[in-house]
Amino acid sequence: MTVGILTILTQASFATLLYTGPLEPSRGLGFLMTLAGAVVIGLVLTLAGSFPGTVGRPHELPIVILALLSTRLVGQLPTAHPQADPFATVLVMIAGTTFLFGLLSLLMGMGRAGNLFRFLPYPVLGGFVAGSGLLLAKGGLSVMLSSGGGGSDLPLLLQASSLHLWLPGVTFGLAMFLATRIWRSWLTIPAFLVIGLVLFHSVLALSGIELAQARQAGLLPAQALALSPQELAAGWPDLHRVGWGSLGRMIPDMLSVAFIASLGTLMNASAIEATIGRELDFNRDLKAVGLANLLAACVGSPAGFHSLSATSLPQHMGVRGRSTGLISSMLCLLALLGGQGLVNQIPYAITGGLLLFLGLSLLGNWLVDQRVFLSGMEYSILLAILLVMLAAGWMTAIIFGLILAVALFTFDYSRISAIRLILTGRTRRSNVDRDDAKTKVLERYGDSILILCLQGHLFFGTAHGLLRTIGRHLESRDHTNPHWVLIDMKRGSGIDASAINTFSRIKQLCDSYSVELILTAPSQQILHSLKKAKVLEEGREGIDWFQDLDHGLEYCENELLAFHAHTLPQEHHGIDLLLEAFNPAEEAARERLLGYLRHQEWPPGSIIIEQGSPPVGLHFILSGRVSVERRNRPEDPAIRLRTMDPGTCVGEISFYLRRETTASVIAQTVVCSLSLAIADLAELEDKDPAAAILLHKIVSRRLGERLILTNELAFNLSN
Repeated sequence: MTVGILTILTQASFATLLYTGPLEPSRGLGFLMTLAGAVVIGLVLTLAGSFPGTVGRPHELPIVILALLSTRLVGQLPTAHPQADPFATVLVMIAGTTFLFGLLSLLMGMGRAGNLFRFLPYPVLGGFVAGSGLLLAKGGLSVMLSSGGGGSDLPLLLQASSLHLWLPGVTFGLAMFLATRIWRSWLTIPAFLVIGLVLFHSVLALSGIELAQARQAGLLPAQALALSPQELAAGWPDLHRVGWGSLGRMIPDMLSVAFIASLGTLMNASAIEATIGRELDFNRDLKAVGLANLLAACVGSPAGFHSLSATSLPQHMGVRGRSTGLISSMLCLLALLGGQGLVNQIPYAITGGLLLFLGLSLLGNWLVDQRVFLSGMEYSILLAILLVMLAAGWMTAIIFGLILAVALFTFDYSRISAIRLILTGRTRRSNVDRDDAKTKVLERYGDSILILCLQGHLFFGTAHGLLRTIGRHLESRDHTNPHWVLIDMKRGSGIDASAINTFSRIKQLCDSYSVELILTAPSQQILHSLKKAKVLEEGREGIDWFQDLDHGLEYCENELLAFHAHTLPQEHHGIDLLLEAFNPAEEAARERLLGYLRHQEWPPGSIIIEQGSPPVGLHFILSGRVSVERRNRPEDPAIRLRTMDPGTCVGEISFYLRRETTASVIAQTVVCSLSLAIADLAELEDKDPAAAILLHKIVSRRLGERLILTNELAFNLSN
């Protein structure tokens, strides 16, 4: 009941704001149309919204802008279309805006675009809403002042003769605003409305002022909002006298109102989420709002959507379900069918004060309550939009706000480095296990491989940082001066024209230092763009670019090892280095250990260990190369985990844990290995503990070396 009565009073305020000046004779019919919209929008959102307790109605956010547009449109008609009917023209504009908003919402919901509006910067959205609150408060003052026949010029505030028009309403609106911030009870607003109405009529009765005198003085509506059937028929707009030319010029403004209403819909839906503590389906709500407004346009209603206050109020009162929305809509329907006469007794101090209260509530929320959540720059943006709306109008403010949104996004995004990680070939190795001699070479000279892992979209704001970083490393004169620059683009989402130009400059810079530039994991779009810009050449895959970082890094390591090949021992993969003794006393144990190992040879393509099979043994690679691959599902393509060169061992994890193997080991070339079966390990430990201890030391050392590399990589990734 409370929500329904508040809805009726709010729609009376909106009708008073919308239909002023030359439109005042049609205010009664306009009020009926806003009430009809409250019925339609309320029922559809209650029944079709994602939250059953949703209460919808024509909303102040689009209405305050529609009021400005209607004033401008009515002012243009006498010159552009002298024969046009102002009410019919304004009504078509309002219904057309509601239709456009409904169509936009419906298409967005069907296209599942509800979450896109979450990307609008918070301060820009706040500037729009706070500016609308300012316009709403100004509209409330205009309602009070225009009621006395003096027009809506705010300089009338300074005239003593107009004090009786605006002072009671301003006092009422300010008092209700302050009261709601002190007493956050659901009873505060209804109590103020009841007390305000009783107090007004009590003062009239005690003063001996008749209602007719009060209407003549501008304290009560002079034009009755209750219409008889004859008056309704006589006042119905003549749609043949619409000023279509002036209306056509308003289409950009109407589209802007539809856009602002979309922002308001999703903003209120987000606020309702926080209030009720559950997630809403934005796309479902957009479709419901779209359907509701398409129907509301048929009855000439302004655009509407979720009402945050009317939806959250029942939650504070402990009411759940659809009852609130249904009862509220039924009350509006009863008022529509014959109860409007009661609204004639509502003074302008109440309707204008209610508009002032709503506007101050929006301003207070964003200028005071949200201040703690906004940085200095964000708050300045909010104030800038508010001042622009006050000085140059809402359309200019919208354009200014969207420009600020783009500028703010560009500024914030450009502060995020395009480089996610900077590593070297010493701290980030390819998935190729090599013998000790090659590993030591990579440890010593690995800094000559510079690895840059990119992230996000590379554009003019972030690309130059990549160029500066590479230039700084190339210009260094210490041992870290790179010979290979490897750029991984796996997490890069795309590049623009300026970034392509930057890559051309990076290529020229690397060439000037005789440094090889290599790209890994570029998308097809990036690859096509860089080939078109001559940064990459056709037929150079496997040299200038690779499908992933692992293969690109393997290429750089092979080049580095080839450059330092003269430092490697000739028989670096012999048995002596594969099964080394840690001290002279272990030489005899090593020889006995070799007696337990079985020599095996595997042709290319052979499966040495199959994924998912029981553990069978441990294999030391004497010669050849094997790859370790894993499939998440049998039908999935194999993923290369590691490549093992001579001097390494495979199968040790399942060998010691006695678990099914987690990956397959496949011979890439002819592979010779020394193998130890699990059954032989038990015999070795029983008959020759010294040889078994040596075996465990050899394997644990290799596991430890691999763990050190993993820990070092994890440390670099975390910094």
